[in-house]
Amino acid sequence: MSRKLKSGSVMLALAAAATLAACSDRLTVPNYQSPTVGSISSDPIAAIPLLATGVLRDDRGALATYVRDVGILGREIYNYMPTEGRNTSGYLTSDVNNPTSFGATSSGGFSGQYFTVRDAFNTLTVLENSGNVFTDAQKNAVRGIMHTQVALAILYVVNTRDSLGAPVEVSADAGQLFPFVSRDSVFKFISGTLDAAAAELTAAGSTAFPFKMPSGYAGFNTPATYLKFNRALAARVLAYRASLGTEGCAPARSATCYNQALTALTSSFLNPTGSMTLGVFDVYSAASGDVANGLSNEATTNIVAHAKSDSGILVKPDNTPDNRFLAKFIQLSSPKAPPATVDAVPTSWDYKLYDKRTDPIAVIRNEELILLRAEARYYTGDVTGALEDINTVRTVSGGLAARGAFTDEADFLNELLYNRRLSLSFEGHRWIDMRRFNRLNLLTIDRPSHIVVAKLPVPQNECLARANAPAELKGPGC
Repeated sequence: MSRKLKSGSVMLALAAAATLAACSDRLTVPNYQSPTVGSISSDPIAAIPLLATGVLRDDRGALATYVRDVGILGREIYNYMPTEGRNTSGYLTSDVNNPTSFGATSSGGFSGQYFTVRDAFNTLTVLENSGNVFTDAQKNAVRGIMHTQVALAILYVVNTRDSLGAPVEVSADAGQLFPFVSRDSVFKFISGTLDAAAAELTAAGSTAFPFKMPSGYAGFNTPATYLKFNRALAARVLAYRASLGTEGCAPARSATCYNQALTALTSSFLNPTGSMTLGVFDVYSAASGDVANGLSNEATTNIVAHAKSDSGILVKPDNTPDNRFLAKFIQLSSPKAPPATVDAVPTSWDYKLYDKRTDPIAVIRNEELILLRAEARYYTGDVTGALEDINTVRTVSGGLAARGAFTDEADFLNELLYNRRLSLSFEGHRWIDMRRFNRLNLLTIDRPSHIVVAKLPVPQNECLARANAPAELKGPGC
């Protein structure tokens, strides 16, 4: 893949400036407090670690917001912030369709992801201009991780914008406009970028990344092990494409892309006998100057679990609830009523998934991979294998009894979505899952003013940036 990275927000300026700060014992150093690509290119040995770390920190900063946003849309949580009712109305009422709504403008589903893309582009620009400072293997290692992170960021964008598509190009000119392309084209771009990154990581061989990876990537902090993370993401994307029937994967739920997902899973870190928590996480800190988990109970009391969180929970042989429910939810001593400014209903439930400010958020875990394999196996005709994977998750994670054979596709989907609901609670999946299997109509309507949406609109700022552009460059719905 060339350095003209085909992905990016056309409205964002150089985002790396927000994440760069360093010192050096060299007599002459670039100004890392206010960098330009030209200035930091003069010292690539110092710049690449800072830039690459900035990309990973961008991902961490945007993920919590993304998980919160899709959690509200998927009826997993409420945000009871008393001073700003739009944290609810901007997601659950007709206001959500307004480009100025909180759902539309939240950085986790759009601009924050393009900060990642822009920073990755700048990292690759410095890398390609670094001459012989880095070996070819080291360059491939950096390319592989940057392209993987770009693909992940664009996945979050298309997950929130769905049929509206997204821009998938960026150039050295941060103000240059590129068109929104279709959802199917976005997904093809993501798969292609992940595959290109996999080839780069493979070409890196046994070399090390020329920077230190965050602790949340423990076990995935070399090109060879990070490649397993890349293949896990590739499997997720292929399963999404297969379930939707996007271009190259049609019709919906046909075998072509599900078979490709199975291939990707064989090269991932999937392990049906391993820990369900094995995977990659964004880690947070309570240290001064660092970022805490803003979803945690220590950080906010405004985020609570949905009022019907206990609906449909299965019980174990001893007649107590599914272990995943017990592990992730807590019943409040008395129902918590929303403030008068919040258009929601009382709830008796809260999450204990993110209790401390330092609790990590999963990017992808072994448990998801097992469920992805169950899905792919079922739709490629391996119904027995699908049942085996479902029962692994049911018994190991849920403490439930193993179940018998699926009676039909509807029975399988009910089982799959139940397990994905509890296994992946408040990790950013429920709304996307219900949409890709045409079940958004089953999400609860808690108040007469509430609606269920399939996508968020293009944010107002993006619309304004394109207001005077030719028709082909305007944002859809702007």
